[in-house]
Amino acid sequence: MNISTSLRMTALVAISGLAFVRCGGDQRTAEAPTMPSAEPPTDQSPELDAGTAEGSPATEPAKSEPKAAKPEPKPEALSDAQIAAITESANSAEIAQAKVAQVKSKDAGVKSFAAMMITHHGQAKQKQAKLNIKPEESGVSTAMHADAGATLNALEAATGKDFDRVYIASQVTGHQKVLDTINDKLLPNVKEPNLKAYLDEIKPKVEQHLQQAKQLQQSFDSKTPSTAAGSKSSG
Repeated sequence: MNISTSLRMTALVAISGLAFVRCGGDQRTAEAPTMPSAEPPTDQSPELDAGTAEGSPATEPAKSEPKAAKPEPKPEALSDAQIAAITESANSAEIAQAKVAQVKSKDAGVKSFAAMMITHHGQAKQKQAKLNIKPEESGVSTAMHADAGATLNALEAATGKDFDRVYIASQVTGHQKVLDTINDKLLPNVKEPNLKAYLDEIKPKVEQHLQQAKQLQQSFDSKTPSTAAGSKSSG
C-alpha cells in the first residue's frame, strides 16, 4: 500500500468516527426526557377563576326585605245602642261596688264616698232610662263587665284597712277608664242628640268622682309614714 492510499483510509476512518459521534449526540438529545414545567396549567381562563373565587350571584344568600309595619287597629265604631250599654254597665258597676263598701268599710270618708256613688250613679241610670235606647253589647261593654266582676271579687276578699285601700284604688282606676272611654270612644261616635247631651252631663260627674277618689287615696298614703314613725318612737 502506498502512502497516498494510506492517507485516504485514515481520512475516511476519521470522517466515519466524527459522523458516529454526531449521530450519537443527536440521538441522546432526541431521547432525553422532557422535564415537566413548574408553572401551573393554564387550562382555565383568568376570568373563570375570578368568577369562581368571588362566588356566583346565584349562590349568594338572599337578602331579607324589611317587614312592613302593621297598621294600627282602628277604634271600634260604636252605635248609640252600644254606647247606652257602656254607660249602663259603668253605672251599675259603681253602685254594686259602693254597696259592698258601705257594708264592709269602717272609714267615714270611704262610707261617704260610697253613698255618693249610689246616689249619683242611681240618678244617671234613671236619666238614661228616659232616653228609651235599648242597650246593645259591644267589645267595650263586655270588657267593662269583666273588669267590674274582678273588682267585686277583690272587694269581697279584702278586709279591714286593706278593704278601704282596695276600694279607693279601684275607684281611681275605674273612673279614669270611664272618663277615657267617654272622651275617646263615646263622644266621637254618638249620634242621637239626647244621648250626647246625657254624656255631656255625666262627664263632669265622672271627673268629680275621680278627683275625690284620688284625694282619699292620698290621705291613706299620708297616714302610712306617720303610723310607722309612731311605732318607732313608742318602741
